[in-house]
Amino acid sequence: MSDLNYNVDDEISKYIDAYQIQKSGIGPRNLKSAPRRFNPITGEYDVLSRMQNGGYLKIGSEPLAMSEDPKQPSIVSQETEKMPDIGPQVESAQQYAKKVKDLQGEVTYEDLESAGYSSQVIETIMPTSVDKDIAEERTEPLSTKEVENIIRSGGSVIGEYDPTLRETGKVELTQYLLDLAENSLAEDLQAKGLLEDQIQTELEAERPRLINEADALSGMFFGSPSSLGIGVGDFVTAGIMDIQEGSRLFAQGQAGDSVADRAFGALLVVAGLAEATGVGMLVGKAIKKSIPTLRAGLADVGERLNQPGEMPVVASNLGNVGQLNKPPLADSLPGRISTRLPTAKQIDEDPMSGELIIGLEEMKKDPKLFDFNVSITKDYPNMRLAEDKTVDETSERFIEHVKDNLLYLHDEVPDATRTRSQKWYDGARAITDQWSEEYGAPDTSIAGVLAALSPQKDWYQNVSLAQRTLDVAIKEKDFIFADEMEQTFRSLPSLNKPKYEPMLNAIKGKSYTEIVDENPAFQSTLRALFVRLYDQTYNTPDYKIVGPEGDFLQTATNADGSPSKAAWGSLNEIGKAVASIDAAGDVNTISRLMGERHKVRNFYNNIYNPNSPFGDVTIDTHAVAAGLLRPLSGNSLEVDHNFKNMSVKGRGTTKGSAKTGVSGNYGLYAEAYRRAAAERGILPRQMQSITWEAVRGLFTDKFKQNAKNVTDINEIWQRYKNGEIELDETRRLVNERAGGVNAPSWE
Repeated sequence: MSDLNYNVDDEISKYIDAYQIQKSGIGPRNLKSAPRRFNPITGEYDVLSRMQNGGYLKIGSEPLAMSEDPKQPSIVSQETEKMPDIGPQVESAQQYAKKVKDLQGEVTYEDLESAGYSSQVIETIMPTSVDKDIAEERTEPLSTKEVENIIRSGGSVIGEYDPTLRETGKVELTQYLLDLAENSLAEDLQAKGLLEDQIQTELEAERPRLINEADALSGMFFGSPSSLGIGVGDFVTAGIMDIQEGSRLFAQGQAGDSVADRAFGALLVVAGLAEATGVGMLVGKAIKKSIPTLRAGLADVGERLNQPGEMPVVASNLGNVGQLNKPPLADSLPGRISTRLPTAKQIDEDPMSGELIIGLEEMKKDPKLFDFNVSITKDYPNMRLAEDKTVDETSERFIEHVKDNLLYLHDEVPDATRTRSQKWYDGARAITDQWSEEYGAPDTSIAGVLAALSPQKDWYQNVSLAQRTLDVAIKEKDFIFADEMEQTFRSLPSLNKPKYEPMLNAIKGKSYTEIVDENPAFQSTLRALFVRLYDQTYNTPDYKIVGPEGDFLQTATNADGSPSKAAWGSLNEIGKAVASIDAAGDVNTISRLMGERHKVRNFYNNIYNPNSPFGDVTIDTHAVAAGLLRPLSGNSLEVDHNFKNMSVKGRGTTKGSAKTGVSGNYGLYAEAYRRAAAERGILPRQMQSITWEAVRGLFTDKFKQNAKNVTDINEIWQRYKNGEIELDETRRLVNERAGGVNAPSWE
């Protein structure tokens, strides 16, 4: 779509300025040097405050102190009225404060005052250098340098804040900013004469960009080093005044319990951040454009931003200030599928609604299943014995243990690596978009192919197998089955069996498109056989490493330097990928193809919409290993318990419910990942991809192939279970025994 021209009227900017000055409580006593103009009507001086966007605002009046009317003083121009430069003094004070803090542990106002620094200089550095009680009294705005340092470091311009707000408020602010930007965009499209269906098409095209912008800006507002992806490159001073005044207004609203001031300050800060960093310009411009019409809804926004306690995973529509009627959240993500698939005849939920999720509360819907599956975790070497605990207490112990392990792993990753590794699903979406255009297939079908081929495959192989499938099914669909393909069949022990002979005969002499059967599932299996035989006949098995951003890098290699080989999964898995292509984007069909496994269904959603507010998270083998901080494989008992598998016959596993669609202990891990993500101000899928990469670097394939290595790690955890060592020491010993977290292959 063409770029829309958002024009911010000068009068709106002045409106913002005037409102900030009026609400900040500035009066004549605060501004001794402010311009005065005699008012012949009142017979007093009008005390004026210069507004940043031009013009002056009356902030008070003073009685006449002379016997005759004064001459009208000239208003000093913006160019000539300069504030003294206190920058060098501020830097000196900051250095001095750091030395004092290093010596005595804290810095007070008196410490700086006794060193000869002025009150203006001291108050400038109070938020970062002085104790909290004094900092809260500050009325001066942050300096330009302070704002720059805060943004560069990933800090928050609103200072220290309630952790609950930081965890939950980000979800609410993100959704509000998204709604605001979408409504603003819709209004502009309406003004251009577009019809409703055209507007919806344009909104769908822009929504991924707007979601990313809203998420990045709310991350910056609450303070997140990862919110900018790679940090601020060229910091500019545009937007500084909005950040300064907005943060001050936010603080004043907080102190005075004014929800409107708090919300208005938050919006000003976000708009300023967009200008200063160049991130989220569409959202930032929508804020400034809409501020005059938002007054009625600001109190609601401020109230929600300060709401204590937990907020829902699915963000609410903050403020409800939109002009258009917004569809339900799931409707705005038309390709999303539910992450639970109830299959019983009598169910209370619609599995095709796209709104069902898997988590702790969903597991609790079946008390007997919940009790059985939670109790099974007591035997893990990670969990100390506590026989008197209820099932709820046991589940909390397990979830918090997994969460803390994830936070440990997350923090072990270097900042630069963490910044990139959190982008895995953004990269997956980029690949989806690229292939959708290249192959002419809907994004839902592409996501279905990737998800269907994912079981027991690392991401690099997963991508390679998906591309091979698309190549054959679309680009080589008219290729006639050749004799060389039958020779390949005869050379593969896994296929050259009597039970597959009828299938081979059914595809001989036919092209991919000519392979049809009245049974859709059997047709997909026949086409899957064609795909595999074509690929293994005419293509090499090596594959590329894929970067987090979705770019294809060097060829993957084994430990000895030889090229790694992509290995196909079952014909059933390939058949589901083929059927996803044949579904031509039909979401209900693709949803059924993804099966009952939470992992595949979450993985599909993470690829389809990485920034969905549903909290979807992919818990695979590596994700379980990260949560337990142990070198697990696909055959590990704990992995079986997550999936409700039985990889070793007769070993026993967790249970599932056809009525609720809950399977295994997936919901416990999902809850832990969501909590860990909230504590670091990121999305659950970002926490998963960061720790997924970390645990693969900690417990490498080579490390796990040595049985003694695995035994040693388990014995360390058993010492913890027996009470011989504490948790921090356990993690340190595990890290040391594994040799630390190795850098990923794409670095």
